[in-house]
Amino acid sequence: MRNLIVTAVIALEASFSGIASAQSFRRDTDTVIMGAGYRNMVFYQLQTGRQDTAARCGWHLAFEVPIRGAAIRVNHPCGVTLYKTTRDTSQWAVLSLSDTVTALYDDLCKWERGAFNTTAGPSAFDVGWGIYNLSDHITRGDSLYIIRVGNTFKKFWIQRLEGSSYFIRIANLDGSQDTAYAVSKTIASGKNFVYLNLLTHQVYSIEPDPAQWDLVFTQYAKFISPPNNPSTPVLYNLTGVLINQKVKAARVRLSRQANPDTITISAYPLDSCISIIGDDWKSFVSGQWILADTLYFLVQDRAGRLWRVRFIDFGGSATGRVVLEKALIQSASTGLDMALTERFLVYPNPVREGFSVSLPSAFSGDVELYALTGERLLFLAANGEETVYVPRPVGLGPGFYILRIRSGTKTASQAVIFE
Repeated sequence: MRNLIVTAVIALEASFSGIASAQSFRRDTDTVIMGAGYRNMVFYQLQTGRQDTAARCGWHLAFEVPIRGAAIRVNHPCGVTLYKTTRDTSQWAVLSLSDTVTALYDDLCKWERGAFNTTAGPSAFDVGWGIYNLSDHITRGDSLYIIRVGNTFKKFWIQRLEGSSYFIRIANLDGSQDTAYAVSKTIASGKNFVYLNLLTHQVYSIEPDPAQWDLVFTQYAKFISPPNNPSTPVLYNLTGVLINQKVKAARVRLSRQANPDTITISAYPLDSCISIIGDDWKSFVSGQWILADTLYFLVQDRAGRLWRVRFIDFGGSATGRVVLEKALIQSASTGLDMALTERFLVYPNPVREGFSVSLPSAFSGDVELYALTGERLLFLAANGEETVYVPRPVGLGPGFYILRIRSGTKTASQAVIFE
């Protein structure tokens, strides 16, 4: 392997990408209050502590705003249920409650997969509620639905998405109050969703700019398997935390003896599933809320900063209060480069004598092996190699170690196990 320099180094670094060293990170706390009955949804930014509040039940449907977006989500916890029907759009006049097939629910991993989108077929042009036409760029609705809002049932048809507007039709089941109108994306330009109240026909922009929030504290509907009947999941309204688009997170459960400041970051892959933080950081036991005090979350915000978050208090429905502890453990400038991470591979792993590292195309930089204490054990300089071999340092004992690759200011790390 050309241009390869192997140098055994024993050096202690204060910190490096992929490992939280033994230093003590500054911990800050913030209090988020959703209000009694969790009446508000609170959009929260980790860096500034900024909070933007909106009424949780002031809307029934949320329509995706970005130019190519066609997702439509449903406010299930506020008494809204969506039913797919057996009728096509030519049968609007005869649609009735007996035509319902099944209830549809929002996906809890992808914002762009709302209840209306869950029936989409394999075609890239099928959005669930309609089909996108490549010639005129109009998505035309091909399905009829029944929506329950509280105790009121309505028949509902998304006729088309044309330009920046969703054109919808809604009526009572007996055909009265048959109304057609448009929901314009421009009302919430630059946001993720624009919101509609089906009873008043009012359209709202309730989110802050996407760059101004990372987490939203709110309620959502989720199927839970009861302990006494696990084969029959039941829909519950749960209070928890969802992450914004372009935010990633990982769950870290430690022992009570573990020091959270020494978390090996690269051992916990970041996930973009919007409910990765979710609701199970708390539980209701013997009439009181118990916090999972050894459960941490690594959260990479929209700016690329990496935070360690832990929830330390929860007030329940009386106040909707959540107290969180956060620590900045990696700034954006030294954060993990996910493109590098996705393009380098360590094999075999676990390791006996040595291992190979498959590097990103045209990689030029350093390959380093570290102990979990931050001690650098091996350094390789790579320039254009597709694969480098990392030998086992003399006297290295079994255990977990960290391999880091670095090119300029970009770094990525993976855990390596020596047997």
